[in-house]
Amino acid sequence: MEGGICEKYKSYLKEIDVEEVESVWEGKSIVFRDFWKNKILNNKRPSLTDAETDEIVLILDKNAKGSTKDTIAVGRVMIPQGVWRRLFKEIQSDKDLHELLYGILTADDDNNQIDLINKLYEFNKGRKNSLTGNSGNAINCMLFAFNPTKNLAVVSLKDRKRVIEHFNIQSSTDFENDSYGKKIVGSNNDILGEFRKHNIEPHPYNVSKFFYRKVKEEWKPPHDETGEREILRPEEYSDSQSSFYMEKELENFLIVNWDKTELVNDYELIEEDGDMVSQQYRTDIGIIDILAKDKKSGNYVIIELKKSQTSDDTIGQLTRYMGWIEEHRSNGKPTKGIIIASAYDKKLYYALKKVKDIEVYTYQIDFKLNEFKT
Repeated sequence: MEGGICEKYKSYLKEIDVEEVESVWEGKSIVFRDFWKNKILNNKRPSLTDAETDEIVLILDKNAKGSTKDTIAVGRVMIPQGVWRRLFKEIQSDKDLHELLYGILTADDDNNQIDLINKLYEFNKGRKNSLTGNSGNAINCMLFAFNPTKNLAVVSLKDRKRVIEHFNIQSSTDFENDSYGKKIVGSNNDILGEFRKHNIEPHPYNVSKFFYRKVKEEWKPPHDETGEREILRPEEYSDSQSSFYMEKELENFLIVNWDKTELVNDYELIEEDGDMVSQQYRTDIGIIDILAKDKKSGNYVIIELKKSQTSDDTIGQLTRYMGWIEEHRSNGKPTKGIIIASAYDKKLYYALKKVKDIEVYTYQIDFKLNEFKT
């Protein structure tokens, strides 16, 4: 390890309350374990509600719904809220999946854990749920939340590789050729083991935050926002907060319930390297609400929710994204646009008479009160 890194780590520990950090994660781990025992593994439990899932995602992902600057979470996992909800519902409903994943979380032998992770990657192949991507983000953040005294909160394998290489940490992990199980377990042990060689018994969370907060500029490229970028908060939008939450929940609803909507007949969500990337797809000109593909042609489909902005703004934004995707992602193949709005107004009608390849869907929210009688 680079000469001064241990001294920098010791200096970092003086800046934080080590006992408080350990206590916080002991409590959060209890909540996460209880969630698995009582809500995932309990076959008599009803389907998870969004509120139950969101409570757990707040532990896992700093970008989760309800997160504030003071929220303590595993890290910025970069999985959209709707994808988290969809994932946990799938885990809960699929006995084979949740038992395999629980075996990984509770494994006390490295070789056994490696084998189980590899089995999970094989079992989950083709499922578009962001559980087993190249980054390892979802698995690694769950491993930490379940056992924060053993697992790093550096959840990205890409970041672990950079840390190991930059600080010359002795490692037997081959990030190009090893199985995912070996990369996940091996890189975790490599980094923590290096501190132990210098007679430092590290708490994995403190080590992880040390790399991101104390020496990040030394190893992480300044323009690489993977795992670190904040999601936009309601106050950063010009729309009212109520409009923001309405549209955000609609976006989450579409992702979670994609297979139950009319959209599933013609379009599919997109996976890249095993990670679901459809929701909040980032471009250098903005963030696409949902990016999908046409099942027959394979062409990209850009879906934008019409917020309180004007119809002209919505169409302008959508056509810009269509042009960007055609230039940067589709090799010139035509794209399709979809606007989802609460109503189809005259401005949309006349504008779309002159704009090709854009469809409009309208949505309706049903709300009613039922009297509870004792």
